[in-house]
Amino acid sequence: MTRATGGTGGAERLAPTFAGDPAHVVLIENGDTWTVGRLLAYAHDIARAVPSGAGPLVAVRSHTAAFVAASLLACWKIDRSPLLVDPEITSEPAGRHDPGAPMTVVAPAHVADPWSDVAVAETGGAPIVPVFPRAGDPEVAFFTSGSTGEPKIVRKKAYQFAAQHAVEAPWLGLTASPTVVCFVPTFHILGYIYGFDMPACGRGATVFCRGGAPKLWVDQIRAHRPALVVAVPSHYRLLTRVLTSPLPPATYLSSGAPLDPAISEEFHRLAGSPVLQVYGSTETGGIATRVNGGPWRIFPGLVWQGRESDGRLLVKSAWQERPDEWYATGDAVAAEGETFRLLGRADSVVKVGGRRFSTGEVVQAALADPRIEQAHAIVYTRFGEVAVALFVVSPKDVAVTTDEVRSLLAGRLARFKIPRTIQVLESLPSRGIGKVDEEALRGLIAPAAN
Repeated sequence: MTRATGGTGGAERLAPTFAGDPAHVVLIENGDTWTVGRLLAYAHDIARAVPSGAGPLVAVRSHTAAFVAASLLACWKIDRSPLLVDPEITSEPAGRHDPGAPMTVVAPAHVADPWSDVAVAETGGAPIVPVFPRAGDPEVAFFTSGSTGEPKIVRKKAYQFAAQHAVEAPWLGLTASPTVVCFVPTFHILGYIYGFDMPACGRGATVFCRGGAPKLWVDQIRAHRPALVVAVPSHYRLLTRVLTSPLPPATYLSSGAPLDPAISEEFHRLAGSPVLQVYGSTETGGIATRVNGGPWRIFPGLVWQGRESDGRLLVKSAWQERPDEWYATGDAVAAEGETFRLLGRADSVVKVGGRRFSTGEVVQAALADPRIEQAHAIVYTRFGEVAVALFVVSPKDVAVTTDEVRSLLAGRLARFKIPRTIQVLESLPSRGIGKVDEEALRGLIAPAAN
C-alpha cells in the first residue's frame, strides 16, 4: 500500500471528515456517540495492538460499527488492509497461519471471540493522524460467501468506492451532511458503502441499529428523520407488521436479497415512501435500482449485456476490479428495451425429464398464493437424477400443509415442474444479511433422496 494523505479517486474522499473537526459525530450506536476524535483514539489502540509482523490482511471480527470504523483507520495507518468478517462465522479464517503472510485477527475486548489474536479495549488515549489509501491501493476486503458456497475473500480498491460514490450519491439525492439510519452491519458491503462510506464522505452521521424489536426501529427513524435508511428485505417484512402511520420521508433502501413485491407495496402503502431496491454484489458493486416492482434503472456509466450462451448478465463499470473487462454475474436476464428483467440465478435452470425450466418459476408460483409468505427452491440429486426441492413459510396466523402446497402448484405449473420434495418450515435458514442458506436446506432433505 502506498501510504499518503492525498491522491485522486482514493480513500482521501474521507479526509474532510476524519482529518477535520474532532468533535464531529460520525456514529451513534446503541445510544453511544462516537466523534471523529474518539474513533481516531480507538484506532490508535488497535494500531498499537497489531503485531509488527502481521501480514498484509488484518481480519476484523465485530458486530460493532465503531470498532470496525476504528479498525479501518488503524489498518490504513500501519500499512495493512482490513478484512471484514462476520463474527457469526465459526470457521477459522482461511490463511490465518500462512507462514508467508500470517493473518492477525482483531476483535473488541468486551466480546469473547475464539478466533481473535488481539482483543482491544478503548483506553481514551491520543488520536492518530489519519492516513488514507490511494486510488489503486487496497482499501478493504470482505469475507463473503453470497447465498451459497464456501466463504471467499473479495478485495476492493479505493478507486472502486470512489467511483461508485461519485455516481451514486447524487443519483440517490444525498446532500451534504446526511443522516443515515442503518440496520446492516459494517462488515457487509451494504453497511460499509451506505452506512459508513457515503455518510462519512459527506460529513454526515449514521445511527446504527442492531437487533431489537421492529417498534424500536420505527422509533429510531422517527427520532432521527434520516435522509437514507439502509435495510434488507427481512427488515421491511417486519416493519410492515408494526407500522400504523406513515414514516418520515426518506430514501428507504433495500438490498442483499430479492424483496417480495407484495412486501414492497405494503411498506409503501403504510410508510408513505417507496422502497428503493439496489441490485448488485460484493464483486460488482451497484448494478441497477428500481422502485417497488418497476423496471430496473441501470447505474449511470455501467454497461451490460446478456451472454448469448446462457443468458447470464455481463456488466462493466468504473467501480469493478477490472473496469475494462466484462464480469459475468450469477444471474440470468432477459432484455426489456434499455434495461433487463431478472430471471433468477443462472444455475437455477434445471433439466427434469428432458425439459428445462427455472426454479425461480416454481418460487413465483408458490408466492402467488397468499398462504405462502416466503419460498425458496434448490436443486439436488435424487436417486442419481436431478430434482427440485421447495421450502415454504406461511404467515404466523395461517397453516398450510405440503399437500396443499403441491395442489396449489398443480394449478399453476406444468406437472414436470412440480418439485419432488416440498417442506413447510417455520422460517428459512439464512446466512449473512438475509440470504437463504442453501446448504442448510439441503441438510433437511432426507438422506435417502440424495
